[in-house]
Amino acid sequence: MEYQEFLRLTREAEAHLEAGRLKEAETLLLDLIMGDVSDLDRAALCAKMATVFDRLGNTQEALDWFDKGIAAEQAYCRYETLEKKAVYLSQLGRYNNAVKIYEQLLKQPYLTESEKERIRKSLQAQLGKSLSEWR
Repeated sequence: MEYQEFLRLTREAEAHLEAGRLKEAETLLLDLIMGDVSDLDRAALCAKMATVFDRLGNTQEALDWFDKGIAAEQAYCRYETLEKKAVYLSQLGRYNNAVKIYEQLLKQPYLTESEKERIRKSLQAQLGKSLSEWR
């Protein structure tokens, strides 16, 4: 796919998403995901698709799309979609699940020191939420 076409379609999908035209966003994103795009772009598109399904009220489908994105980025030692999933789980109040992801991320040898620090802070915040929920 030509880069300019990719940009146009992703912007169009984003505009549909922002305007609440979720079915239109879903259709465009699915076409992009199934098309000839890089695995890393596919991972980012899957995360956007997760947002569509979250807004449609389908939490499990949203989580499934995060997992598809995670699978697409793993081979490249990337973790953006995994981290987005942790944020989403936290928004759902599933702090323990978010904690597990942040702990998993901290074990990865490819993180920079600044990334480790950001993830540690996120982990601490999730632990605090998890403990306050437990009480």
